[in-house]
Amino acid sequence: MNRRGVAAAAFAAVASLVLPPSPASPAPVGSCTPGYTYAGYAGRDGASGISATISAPELPSVGTGHAAAWVGVGGIHAGRGNANEWLQTGIAAFPRLGLRLYVEEVSRGAARRFTDLGPALVGRRYRVRVVETGRDVWRAFVNGAPVGGPAFLPTGGGSWRPVATAESWAAGRASCNRYAYRFEAVSALQMGRWQALAGAERLGTGIAWERSGFSAVG
Repeated sequence: MNRRGVAAAAFAAVASLVLPPSPASPAPVGSCTPGYTYAGYAGRDGASGISATISAPELPSVGTGHAAAWVGVGGIHAGRGNANEWLQTGIAAFPRLGLRLYVEEVSRGAARRFTDLGPALVGRRYRVRVVETGRDVWRAFVNGAPVGGPAFLPTGGGSWRPVATAESWAAGRASCNRYAYRFEAVSALQMGRWQALAGAERLGTGIAWERSGFSAVG
C-alpha cells in the first residue's frame, strides 16, 4: 500500500507485543503519556524489505509492559479490507525477563503469534530484517537465519511502508519505562536493491541521527 499512513493505527497494533505485566513495579519516575510511544522512522514509500542492526547499550528499565526495538511492516486494520496484518522482529525488555529476541506476526485471518527467541545480550549487535520472499509472503530473519514462520500479508495493491522504531508501553501505569536503543545501517529493499532509508517520516521523539544510523531514547 503506497504511502499508507502507519504512525497511528499500525503502531497501536504492532505494539501488541506484551507479556503479563509484573505485579511489582518501581516507584513512578516522571509522568508518561498513556498508551504506546515510539521513537523511530517509517519509509514514505513502499518497500519489499526493511533491515537494521539493533542493540541495547544498557539494559532498559521496565516496570510494566515492555520497551522494544524492531523493524517490520503492517499494523492494525492496515491490510486489505481493514484486516489486521503485521510482521516485526527485534529485541524487547520485559519485567523480570530482561532483554529478549523475538518475532511477532499476524497473518491475514489468523491470531497473533509471538515467538520468544531467547535472551538478547546488552551491547551485542543483532542484524534483523523483514523481507517479502514471495507474493504477499513475508519472513523475518535474525543474523541471517529465518525466525518464526511465514506471514501472509496481502496489501490489495502497492507495497508496505518499512518501519524501524523503538516502542514503549507502560501497561497503564504512571511510571515510565526507560530505554536506549541503537539502530545502525537501516535500509529498505526497493526495486530489488537495498538502500538507505532516506527521507523517512519521523515517529515520536527521543531520536538522534548519528553517522551510521540513529539512537532512540525514552
